[in-house]
Amino acid sequence: MKDFFKNIKNDLPASLAVFFVAIPLCLGIAHASGAPLIAGLITGATGGLLVGAISKSPLSVSGPAAGLTAIVLAAISQLGSFDMFLVAVFIAGAIQITLGLLKLGSIANYIPNSVIKGMLSAIGILLIMKQFPHMIGYDIEEMGVEQFNIAEQDLNETYHLPKDVETSSLTIFLHSLKHIEYGILLIGVLSIGVLFFWEKVIAKKLKTVPGSLIVVLLGIVLNMVFATNETLLLSPDHLVNVPSINSFDAFFQNTTLPNWDALSNIKVYKIAITLAIVASIETLLSLEAIDKIDPWSRTSPPNRELLAQGAGNMTAALFGGIPLTAVIVRGSVNIAAGAKSKASTIFHGAFIVLSVIFFAPFINLIPLASLASILVFTGYKLLDVKSFSYYYKKGWDQFIPFAITIFAIVRIDLLYGVLIGLGVALIFIIRNNYNAPVLKVVDFGKRIRISLGENVTFLHKYKLLKELEKIKPDSIVELDASRSLYMDKDVMEAINDFREKAKQKNIQVFLGGINMEENKLDVKQSMQESYARLLKGNKKWVTDKTKDDPDYFTRQAEGQSPEYLFIGCSDSRVPANEITGTEPGEMFVHCNIANLVVNTDINLMSVVQYSVEVLNVKHIIVCGHYGCGGIKAAMEQQPHGLIDKWLRNIKDVQRLHQHEINAIEDPDQKLRRMVELSVREQIFNLMKTSYVQRNRQQYGFPDLHGWVYDISNGELQDLKVQEEHEFKEYEKIYKMY
Repeated sequence: MKDFFKNIKNDLPASLAVFFVAIPLCLGIAHASGAPLIAGLITGATGGLLVGAISKSPLSVSGPAAGLTAIVLAAISQLGSFDMFLVAVFIAGAIQITLGLLKLGSIANYIPNSVIKGMLSAIGILLIMKQFPHMIGYDIEEMGVEQFNIAEQDLNETYHLPKDVETSSLTIFLHSLKHIEYGILLIGVLSIGVLFFWEKVIAKKLKTVPGSLIVVLLGIVLNMVFATNETLLLSPDHLVNVPSINSFDAFFQNTTLPNWDALSNIKVYKIAITLAIVASIETLLSLEAIDKIDPWSRTSPPNRELLAQGAGNMTAALFGGIPLTAVIVRGSVNIAAGAKSKASTIFHGAFIVLSVIFFAPFINLIPLASLASILVFTGYKLLDVKSFSYYYKKGWDQFIPFAITIFAIVRIDLLYGVLIGLGVALIFIIRNNYNAPVLKVVDFGKRIRISLGENVTFLHKYKLLKELEKIKPDSIVELDASRSLYMDKDVMEAINDFREKAKQKNIQVFLGGINMEENKLDVKQSMQESYARLLKGNKKWVTDKTKDDPDYFTRQAEGQSPEYLFIGCSDSRVPANEITGTEPGEMFVHCNIANLVVNTDINLMSVVQYSVEVLNVKHIIVCGHYGCGGIKAAMEQQPHGLIDKWLRNIKDVQRLHQHEINAIEDPDQKLRRMVELSVREQIFNLMKTSYVQRNRQQYGFPDLHGWVYDISNGELQDLKVQEEHEFKEYEKIYKMY
């Protein structure tokens, strides 16, 4: 209790600001919902006193929600009476408590924003269409019925059509323009104008005074002014009519209680489910929004909030109230007014109770047109015209679910509209998921590597199988799932089936990152066999060599005196000795990716210095090869990780020769030419080194040669690089000896 009053100097004034916002909204939403006006006040009081006490949200405020008006209005019409509808509200509250107990407070996070925004926009449209006639004085029907009581003859006269006209919200909306009461129209138009002006100008400077309060006071004053003019004066039917309640007997005489016979009506349960889902979503969205603007950055537990909302709706139903949710408008006013704890919410509920007991006569001075204008303005804010262009810019996968949700809700009803919107959104989600880049196939010829994405679902099974079907016999397949966070069991089963069938085609399958025990055993066995083959091969090679030349290894042990330094690619298909027909000891070899000569590569520079100054090699050969993966990767405009720093040296070659490269249209020919140009540039890089320059100056060697090896036919091509002649124009820049 001590903590409750700890911030009373902040919470009490804030509760008054929320109260002044709540009264017009409680009355207006009840009116728009086709419920008795007292029902809105009962719900407002319940939201403040009960929900405020149970909830652990310090600043959110609950009460009647504009977002539920369309559901309530349609539900009362379907069930035929308000007392039967109260049973649906009670059941909805029980469902919310169940959701809270099941820890389903995160349910709103699983509904696409496009569908939620479409739902709110549709509710805004319905609010405007339903309340606009009240705002301009077309209140000839009994207050609160879903459809206006217009005779078919009236409609036919309005549209000048000889045939029957279908009665709908739109036809009624247009018909209302023909039957206007000017006193109400004046109040409605001025009220809308004040609300827009207040929102755009005054509210930024005076946050604690709500525009709805000003509109209510304006309506009361204008109607008093109209007292001198019978044409403009509002009849009692166009004013709020709240019964004076000063005792428990008076309360129960003037309120509606649930009709429990409705439990046998199946429609009640459908309505209850709709109410529970929509009210829960609206509450959770409001809760998230209020937490974001909480000055103390506190977090409200969503599951506890569902329990509080469920208890609130069950209690409101028992006493004749309409359904409630947490409301962003009231919560934001609460924060702007300086509230620090939920005491503000509870105080505002107490003020609503006191207003019903002591100030009913004053409340009854409020014109219904004032309430209607508040709801039309609320509908406009819910509609949020900018959201149409926003979702259109985000793409069809966002805009179509948004637009279809709106259309379906307006044309059918809220529950089916949301379900249709969800269905359309789900189709786009499945489509986008299917088209997501989950497979990356790299073809190295005999070896194929297929890298899988983060989430591999059953939707990607067909794509994977199509790629696996393309693999030729006697190939090696690497399935890399090291980046996969999730893999559907259907996909794993499909991979396992492929491994079994691959044996018939002599296809070796290696799996990485896929948790299959049998795969681990197969891989381990294969690794052991391949490793043992190396040692076995060595023994055979030694046997063959000593058989042909018994002193072979004795001579090798005496030392090396190679005439050649071979700088080649690390590609396993370019073995220096084999492609040149040389024996061990005849060629000094250095390999790196794409056979680059980089002056910052201390390993390569050490090799060059040693081979030139110690071994006195007579020739340095830079040997590239067609189809080089390093060259190809460098020409791709995409990141490759750490190797990008190395590949940048190749990109520099491409930059130097970009006009020639860009003029080649055929991709294969472009790659072949880049291989040749890169080799030539490496020759120039060797010419820039001090070791090569000094030895050439002193001894006249080494000579430099540029080769390209063609893997497809095994032949070497000498590019006949004339290093002396071609390097001549740069000699003054790089010459050191």
